[in-house]
Amino acid sequence: MHTVSARRFAGVFFLAAGPAFAQQAAVNAVSVADAFRKLNADTSITRTVTLAELGIAPIVLGSSDTTREISLPVPPNVPLANATLQMDASFVRADGGRTTLILSLDGYAASARPVTAERGDGSITLAVDGSPRPNGMVRFNVDWRTAVTRENACSDTRTPGNLLRIEPTTRMSYRFDTAALQDIPSAWAALPATPVVLITSNQLSAQAYDAAWRVGVALERAGKHPRIRVLPAVGDTVDVANIAVPAVLKHVPAFAAIADGGRRKIRDIAEVGALVALGAAGPVQADIVIGDRSAPGLLKQALDALRAQLPPEGLDAFDQWRDRALDGWARQLAAGQVRVATVFGRPAVVVAQDAGPDAAALFAQAAQQPGSAPINVVSGDDPRADLAAISLKYLGAKPATLDVLTRGDWTMGFPIDAVSGDGRSPSALVIDVAAAPGAARYSPVASVFLNDVLIAARELDATGRRERIVAPIPRYALGAQNQVRVSFVRQSASDRCRELPEAYPVSVLASSHMLLDKSDPGPDFSGLITRLSSGASLLVPVAYLHDAQATLPRVISLAASVGLPAARTRFDALGDDGPQKIKGPFLALDIALKDVDSEVRIEAGHLFAQGSGRPLLDVGGLPRAGIVEVVKQGSSWGALYRTLGSRGPSPEHALQLSQGNVAVISGDSLRAQINTWDPTGQSLIGDKARVPMAPHHLWMLWAVLVVLLAAAAAYGAWFWRRRMESKRT
Repeated sequence: MHTVSARRFAGVFFLAAGPAFAQQAAVNAVSVADAFRKLNADTSITRTVTLAELGIAPIVLGSSDTTREISLPVPPNVPLANATLQMDASFVRADGGRTTLILSLDGYAASARPVTAERGDGSITLAVDGSPRPNGMVRFNVDWRTAVTRENACSDTRTPGNLLRIEPTTRMSYRFDTAALQDIPSAWAALPATPVVLITSNQLSAQAYDAAWRVGVALERAGKHPRIRVLPAVGDTVDVANIAVPAVLKHVPAFAAIADGGRRKIRDIAEVGALVALGAAGPVQADIVIGDRSAPGLLKQALDALRAQLPPEGLDAFDQWRDRALDGWARQLAAGQVRVATVFGRPAVVVAQDAGPDAAALFAQAAQQPGSAPINVVSGDDPRADLAAISLKYLGAKPATLDVLTRGDWTMGFPIDAVSGDGRSPSALVIDVAAAPGAARYSPVASVFLNDVLIAARELDATGRRERIVAPIPRYALGAQNQVRVSFVRQSASDRCRELPEAYPVSVLASSHMLLDKSDPGPDFSGLITRLSSGASLLVPVAYLHDAQATLPRVISLAASVGLPAARTRFDALGDDGPQKIKGPFLALDIALKDVDSEVRIEAGHLFAQGSGRPLLDVGGLPRAGIVEVVKQGSSWGALYRTLGSRGPSPEHALQLSQGNVAVISGDSLRAQINTWDPTGQSLIGDKARVPMAPHHLWMLWAVLVVLLAAAAAYGAWFWRRRMESKRT
């Protein structure tokens, strides 16, 4: 028994510590050949995910809201090593009582401790089991509760002065073996919250630029925020402060130039090869690579120059490393190909420069598609149909059962272009739930939210049978990215304290769906988002292609903000003249459009509505600012972006655009949203949500019609017989 446990511990320790030992061994290598063999042996990836990266603000627990469960993403079905969870937290206790902090991982208690001080640090580090998670999530539950003694057993026992604050810096770190990532779905699921999209040069071809922005929008749709990075070139300045160059490699001139740390200017092509040769330990990383056709030749030149500086005894080990670590760029991609390959010693998704539309459609379905081999995309498309209803399961929702004591939430998200098209847009949510009866005399309440707007609520019968909540969707509540939340709330005890509080199960059923109806989009961002969802044109100036690292984040953010479908958009880079006429909806960035009447003008650093002498906003002091406006050219609606000043903004994420028709962006955030068409909000006052009849209810209309016709025929026959009998008599 003890021997088996010891062996198991030794195996787990080797798995956890092996990657770290490999990296350290490379630093302590005794020869150039040994250093490259050690770098070649390190096949692990380190990941750290924080609550801030997941979009979670500080969490405060206390009073009635004493528990919270957080799902932390990990690669599905992949063993983890060195996995730890660091909770950063602080607490205050003004109400006394017996306070206990219980932390659980995947439903099992990992820590329980009493808290007696009035205030202090609640931080703790937990070891996380390395077993594979088929669902790709580690469930972290925090239970902060206080027991108090009251004279009256029915008095309020909540303690609003006992609070626990969980910081967004709370994080989970782990390592995993790259050999587990062999196909597109697994590599996509293993992407970090802020994946690096690598482009080969700051000056891209139109095809490569097109592929890069489409991949970026697909990442934004998946809740990830891409970072655009450029392969270093001679003359660029790179940060090498946090890299460790093996001592034996410091005798090689290219490695010696970057070994001192800090920010260094690349002097020759061999130094580019040295940065690449450091692999996962170096500053050049990539999670997704846009496979420009110039990349293989550029890398071959850099690595050939580095190889010429190596001693003869290290050449074989270097060549072996080169074959494995640069498999992703060592050979040309086939036309339209998307595959998982090794890039700089770690797996990455490599997208051919002409595979942008198909890759975007493929990535939109990667989580639901099984895969086992490299995929050559011949035709990838987002499945669509002209329907009056669409299942929430099709949109990625997972029906679930929750045990609810006082409150429980079920959530799902969807992009607008997945449910709009052919003149249809979402009109109502139909949420089917089932709730078990509880001991309390009061019924549970289910509330439906869309983008944090309450759109329906119902007191449930709680008999265990299906109950339907129809929630009409107001037009102003829709955005490019949408989140649905169903919140269940119940009283934890009945009158006179006759029952002890116990959790009860509730379910969101698979029959939940969304109703679609014909719509008349308005002249604001909400209407534009609906118009663009069926497909549109993206227009950028040719100058954007020559400054790709600075302009791609702007294009990705604005395209995601207005709901531009990455797989169904036409891309065009235009010269100074711009297009004469645009067909259909569009998003144009810094393009001089003709025959377009703008609703705003800028004078002396102030934003004015056309025909008004009163300024709407002071934009003169905004750094790196730009304006997005809903415009119309002929019969085509679209969005026009204009940069204010010499440098425009570079937002790091999609913006929430809704009721306005003019938006001002500064830095990386939305500064203001203005509606010049309806400044007093009259359209919102009169906005009525549409609730069309679901397709499976149409048979009821036919049944009623048949019954009425049958009744009319029976009455006619009876009346005719009575008349004939009266004539005979």
